[in-house]
Amino acid sequence: MTPGVDVINGPRRNGQTVTIRGFDAEAIITLMDGRRQNYESAHDGRFYFDPALMKQVEVVKGAASSIYGGGGIGGVVAFETKDASDLLRPGQNFGAMGGFRGRSANGEISSSASVYGRTENLDILGSLALRKSGDIRDGDGEDLETDDQVVSGLFKLGYTLNDWHTFKLQYQGLNNDGQEPNNGAGGISSSNPIVNKVVDDHQFSARYEFSNPDNDLLNLKIHAYYNDTETEEEDISGANLGRVQVRELNTTGLTVDNQSVFALSDDHSHTLSYGFEIYRDVQEGSSTATGDGTRPGVPDAEALNWGLYIQDEIELASNVGTFLVIPAVRFDQYRSEDNVGNSQNESAISPKLALSYKPTDDLVFFGSLAQAFRAPNMTELYPSGQHFPGGGPIPNNNFVPNPDLKPETVTTLELGVGIKFEGLAANNDQLKFKGAWHYSRGEDFITQEVDIFGGTTENLNIDKAILWGAELEGEYQINKFTAKAGLAYVEAKDDDTGEYLSNNVPLTLTTDFSYEFESISSTIGWRSRFATENDHVGSGEDSTAGYGVHDIYYRYAPTEGDFKHLTVDLGIENVFDKYYTKRFATLPEEGINFGARVTLKW
Repeated sequence: MTPGVDVINGPRRNGQTVTIRGFDAEAIITLMDGRRQNYESAHDGRFYFDPALMKQVEVVKGAASSIYGGGGIGGVVAFETKDASDLLRPGQNFGAMGGFRGRSANGEISSSASVYGRTENLDILGSLALRKSGDIRDGDGEDLETDDQVVSGLFKLGYTLNDWHTFKLQYQGLNNDGQEPNNGAGGISSSNPIVNKVVDDHQFSARYEFSNPDNDLLNLKIHAYYNDTETEEEDISGANLGRVQVRELNTTGLTVDNQSVFALSDDHSHTLSYGFEIYRDVQEGSSTATGDGTRPGVPDAEALNWGLYIQDEIELASNVGTFLVIPAVRFDQYRSEDNVGNSQNESAISPKLALSYKPTDDLVFFGSLAQAFRAPNMTELYPSGQHFPGGGPIPNNNFVPNPDLKPETVTTLELGVGIKFEGLAANNDQLKFKGAWHYSRGEDFITQEVDIFGGTTENLNIDKAILWGAELEGEYQINKFTAKAGLAYVEAKDDDTGEYLSNNVPLTLTTDFSYEFESISSTIGWRSRFATENDHVGSGEDSTAGYGVHDIYYRYAPTEGDFKHLTVDLGIENVFDKYYTKRFATLPEEGINFGARVTLKW
């Protein structure tokens, strides 16, 4: 329901990525409990987790890299999992939770079990989830070949010493054993055969936090983590039957953050945030079909990134309203190299200035001017080997490394307003509205150029790009009825040629109407998504038809009585079995789906 945010690249789990204002994958910083998710593949998703214990998802739109780190020219998606304290009721020290889910569109059956507890100083949680699903049925009744068996686990341990010192350990892991095309976002073909794909993802982290409400100068967080993600693909069809290809990426990271609060008066305060980040990525690719064992397009390489940031939130209260001024700046240094001697070493400064003015509690004007950059990743810089075989007059196509590829830089101006009304049609109703316009100027956008008759594939820079768009969102509540709506649009062009870029987002409207039946502890709702035709496409690309898709959902969640530990969710997605494809996607989305989820706590 968040305008400007979507999940794209088709319905297969392994191929899906999040997009923000038309930016996708590498242009977005993706965090899982603060750990960078840097797995980079043109064919696969960027993160692997089971949603059963997801607490919240924070989305930051636009160039907000000052605190979150370099690379976020499109924004940030931060996933956060639950702790034991989020699941335990007041006064409860130990609990357990079990869940079961079924979906008709892909024949999915899943189950999860969690145990959790706390003492005065200890917080512990363990969870295991199993999922099995098959082919995905689209709106035309055709099946997209997919077979997934997923096992995932989460373990969290927290210990608080002397009230203010907290130590946390976490492990999160996933194994996905399935059969689908090599490129999960594409259709089956001779160049995209069915493979047995095994994804192994293991993530470890250790944290230290100091938080004393009586200490305004020290609110310290130190976080060290290690991620190991590997995808192994064995061809079980096609000309390369028996070929095994592997891509592995290890990320080791450390972040140190602190906040200091300076209350100069009742009307004037500063919240100073500052910190340091360093992380190292090591990538290896292998294939049984090449003479030297390397995998085409997956270079053996490593990259080291580090950065410093400082941000000041200046709050000023006056008799004409409240002002919030947020200046920030970040410095990043990055270097990378592959195993044949190609290398890159660059640095960048990312400034930001945000302003907001609240003349009343019900009205706010806001704006920001920010610059962010994205360093080219190892796969973009150093690919080599064959991209795809030729035939007839078309030669074999080979990757060409480009170690001189420049970082993408985006400068974004955003202006907006938020307003709240109460007592419009009744004493207890409320209307909230927010609108924003954004304009971005990009330099050295990275794009892939495939020369069919020249036999080369190379990543190049587009000198200048212009992106602009707007977002509107509103919410109206009266009694137990809630209506939400969001509208988003993005237009992106190469500033030199005038050609449209793949960052375009057609005019998209989302709506959500719900009503809570308090007497029977139930909520029922209707969600819809409408998109106009995506005809702003570059040369050689096809337009995508507009569509309208509807979902119905129901939740039963009593808070007292014999069933107070039970939650039942029922839904029908794509109610009218619409056949549709999202912008710039190859595959149609899922057809009608009947879903049910039952959760029980003890």
